Amino acid sequence: MREQSKVATQVLVKHKEQQTVYEFATTLEIIAQKLKENGQFTFVQGTEQVEISPSDQVKIEYEYTVKGDKHSFEIEFDWYTGEREPKRMGIQ
Repeated sequence: MREQSKVATQVLVKHKEQQTVYEFATTLEIIAQKLKENGQFTFVQGTEQVEISPSDQVKIEYEYTVKGDKHSFEIEFDWYTGEREPKRMGIQ
């Protein structure tokens, strides 16, 4: 068994705010348009800027939960940089 070295997690952006559904939808549209046009978008918080540049292939996860009267819908996408490619299943 190979020993795996643990890589520390870096939190580059963490932000919460109240928005109207319209404002949130507009934010999603801007992110989508930037990804379509440039393959990246930049998160700006005050004077800090973080460029988010996913690789061409991303893993998407959607989750909708309800706890009492609180509803939560999450969209998460992950990707790898460099030579690492996602494993694909094959059938022979």
